[in-house]
Amino acid sequence: MRGAALLLALLLSAGAATADVARPRDLETLLAVLQNAALATGDATEVQIRDDKLYLTWNGTALIADPHNLFMEMQQAASDAERQKLVDTYFAAFDDILQLDTGVLDPASLMPIIRPSTFAEHIPDAKSVASEPWFAGLSIYLVEDSPSSTAYLRNDRMQAVGLDFETAKKQALANLSTLSPRFEPLGPKRWGLVLDGYYESSLLLESELWRRMAEDQGEIIMVVPSRDAVVIDASGDPAAVQELAIFAQESGRARPYPVSEYVFGWKGTHWEILPKQ
Repeated sequence: MRGAALLLALLLSAGAATADVARPRDLETLLAVLQNAALATGDATEVQIRDDKLYLTWNGTALIADPHNLFMEMQQAASDAERQKLVDTYFAAFDDILQLDTGVLDPASLMPIIRPSTFAEHIPDAKSVASEPWFAGLSIYLVEDSPSSTAYLRNDRMQAVGLDFETAKKQALANLSTLSPRFEPLGPKRWGLVLDGYYESSLLLESELWRRMAEDQGEIIMVVPSRDAVVIDASGDPAAVQELAIFAQESGRARPYPVSEYVFGWKGTHWEILPKQ
């Protein structure tokens, strides 16, 4: 039996909902729902709840599912049917994870994500995850992307195809640069960055994008409270830093997949943390 750690990105729905799911009142309730649902699929055995995680064997492979972010998604879902879709997607992604885990690494699937440096601590043997410290208490993690899920890239999979971290990161950044974000106006010289709901925050690493924007718009500042919430301001208004800081604090605590509460300023070649006003 192989062991695997699990990271699920709830991006696409999969399969028909068989019953609607009510909003869970707490994480313990959600874990019980997932335990029963996993057993009902016929693909899972040895399903146990320990340490706020779901331990199970899925089609012969041991998995550990951490549903904290799913819980926050479930809280924000507007209907029981929408929550059922999230659960359907969660289990559909298990098969994608296994395919990623057992197949040959495709460099074209690599993407970078930015998360707090403590992000992977819930994964057994977290040191096996391909990552490096960045700045501001954040780290760059490499993931293998598929249509319905992502999986942390492990060092052994990276090394099996002759890649070191720097080479793999370079490929991931090149893949990131092919994406086309939109800038949705939020006010005078203020925009929300819109991509796919997953890689918005990763675009902090796309230096050429910010270099061009700074040349066009002037000095830019940014907050990234969660993976899909990125706000950029080029107004030059002294009050903008405080406004974005308040937004980052309030939004980061309410949304799943938090990133940072800092306000960042672009300094020509890199980001810096701006002092609180």
